[in-house]
Amino acid sequence: MSEFPIRAERIDPIALKTRKIIADAERAAATNAADLTDFARQILAGRRQRDNYFDPLLFSNPAWDLLLNLFVAQAEGRRPNSLESCLAASMPHSVAVRWMAYLKQEDMVVERPNAVGEGLGSIQLSDHARTAIAAYLSSLTSLGLGPDIVRPTVPPPCHSS
Repeated sequence: MSEFPIRAERIDPIALKTRKIIADAERAAATNAADLTDFARQILAGRRQRDNYFDPLLFSNPAWDLLLNLFVAQAEGRRPNSLESCLAASMPHSVAVRWMAYLKQEDMVVERPNAVGEGLGSIQLSDHARTAIAAYLSSLTSLGLGPDIVRPTVPPPCHSS
């Protein structure tokens, strides 16, 4: 018997959260990747638009901007280097570099060496970060947020006179 038994009331919230995350990931996998990419673009555009009305530092979230930019870049087949990733995030370069280093440390992004061996390597999301972002975006669509997911149209019923 364990010295520290786990009580049932602690397991239930963990199990519920785990089931929710799994359901979101499954929904993300079933959703058209283009829909989630468009949603990520909309979020980025909304964040930039907000800067026209509020001080950008008020809602600063450099890590999220970097991750969303990489999510979109990978969906478009681009492999930006760290400098390009930092510039796309619309923040001071020094801030972006510090956050990029932190995201690497947390295994959220991976730097691939340049194939030629010269210059900066490419930056991309780790597999688990990409999955987590897709699951999160999908969970927002389940709340009615984000783009309308394309669904097959059903013709109206025929009424005969």
